[in-house]
Amino acid sequence: MNIQIRFIHRYAKYIRLLRGVLFRKPLLILRIISNYFRIFVLKQRIVRKVEMGVTFKCQCNCAKCSSVFMEDPAKDKLTIKEIEKVANDIINLGAIHINLTGGEPLLEKDIFEIIKCFNPNKTLITINTNGVLLNEDLIDRLEKAGVDIIKISIDSPIEEEHDESRGYKGCFRKAMESLDYIKRKKGILGQISTVCIKENLNSDRIWKLVDMAKEYDVLLGLTIPAASGKWVNSQSILIGEKEREALRKLIRVPHVIRDTDEAYLRRNCPAGSEEFYLTCYGDIIPCPLIQISFGNVKNENVKRIWERMSCFEEFKNKKVRGCLAGESQEFICRYLEPLKNVKKLPIKIEDHPASKKI
Repeated sequence: MNIQIRFIHRYAKYIRLLRGVLFRKPLLILRIISNYFRIFVLKQRIVRKVEMGVTFKCQCNCAKCSSVFMEDPAKDKLTIKEIEKVANDIINLGAIHINLTGGEPLLEKDIFEIIKCFNPNKTLITINTNGVLLNEDLIDRLEKAGVDIIKISIDSPIEEEHDESRGYKGCFRKAMESLDYIKRKKGILGQISTVCIKENLNSDRIWKLVDMAKEYDVLLGLTIPAASGKWVNSQSILIGEKEREALRKLIRVPHVIRDTDEAYLRRNCPAGSEEFYLTCYGDIIPCPLIQISFGNVKNENVKRIWERMSCFEEFKNKKVRGCLAGESQEFICRYLEPLKNVKKLPIKIEDHPASKKI
């Protein structure tokens, strides 16, 4: 399949999956068209997606937690006024997709104010959750606030395995109840989000998750294990060619999407080149797995930080397709392995051991 056909096939899939959302948001459609004009005609670097870790608190205790070293009670969180200013700057940079995450974002008392800051009429708003706090009333409120997709994390299609993985009994049951209710909704979509560990990819578990997505008429969003957070010392969790082949088969399924397939131009890691992650303390990092700060919005304009990050060689001229933190051994060795013993993250780029070689 040549590149043009792959491009058309990929975007036809996304338009079909998100058509209900897009048709409700004409301003979002206009902004997407404008972004392509800015990319192809004006040759500008455009932000497509921003994730915000609104809190790093969580009820679960996952062995794979990527944000475990980013919580710092000694730091002041961004105020709503600061978030409003930053959100406006982010949207002006072109961001069409805002993903609110954590920790567990629904533990943040100001979550609805934060949603409002990112102007849901102009953006696709998604939220990552473990599902523990979800109920019919909260789902209705999230829908009314402008959330388009609720992403519920599922580690295994087997209830006992999922609850054990999460360290929270009843987590699976809550997730299923929420997916069932979302299925009956008209104005909000559901998504099962899963990290594709080898045990799932090399067994029928991943296909059981596909069947679950079909049953509940939701998306199945795939990410891969990365050498970050609690897994920073676990190179054995990284996938190989056998698992990549399984992913290639999975992504052909109409309900299935992968994070590296969302980019404007190419199927590769969007970290630092099309998207970034904003911590609740104001640090801007390439993605939740690459915990290296390129600046803090309390001290510097978002646009300046973005320009510095997007011009960084590792993000500007990516040599590998796929996830940098999970599939590029060169990147992992140079930028993630030196963080093995660092317990307060993110680290500033100028303080990173590799910075002297940049």
